[in-house]
Amino acid sequence: MRKKKGGWLYIELILPVKKFEKEFKKIILEYKKDCDLLYYSYMEGIDDFDRYLKRLEELSLGIDLPSGDVPTTEYWLIDKKNICGMIKIRHRSIPIHGNISYDIPLKKRFLGYGTKILELGIKKAKELRIEDIRVSCGTNNEGSKKIILKNNGFFIGSLKDNYENYEQYKLK
Repeated sequence: MRKKKGGWLYIELILPVKKFEKEFKKIILEYKKDCDLLYYSYMEGIDDFDRYLKRLEELSLGIDLPSGDVPTTEYWLIDKKNICGMIKIRHRSIPIHGNISYDIPLKKRFLGYGTKILELGIKKAKELRIEDIRVSCGTNNEGSKKIILKNNGFFIGSLKDNYENYEQYKLK
């Protein structure tokens, strides 16, 4: 973790770019190897990265959205030259998952990147003029609960989606 006393060094949220293609693919293949379902969210980027970047831009602009989806902007948390996480900010809240979803690559977990990506994601959501920011996590996901609470989230209710239980939080 690249932390200095009183803050972080060289860490920022950026829109996905070609420069990080190799790093991105490595992370996604690690998800696949670990049988992590997150792989399926990003597998298009493995097959055709340029098309993936174009599709992310379209989704952000609300172009050709799948039924039930809302415009969504994806950002990557970058620490100098490494991708330390990915965050998706939905421009409008969706019932179960709210406005924000994020994930941290397996090798970067438990190093503070989850807390940082959510902190920066909240700022990005506010830049997008989202006022009622919501995030959800699995009921048994204690790590995500801690991250959300560290970012001043407060519990607003329990939800169920296909046999999975979620907790939803509002962020200030």
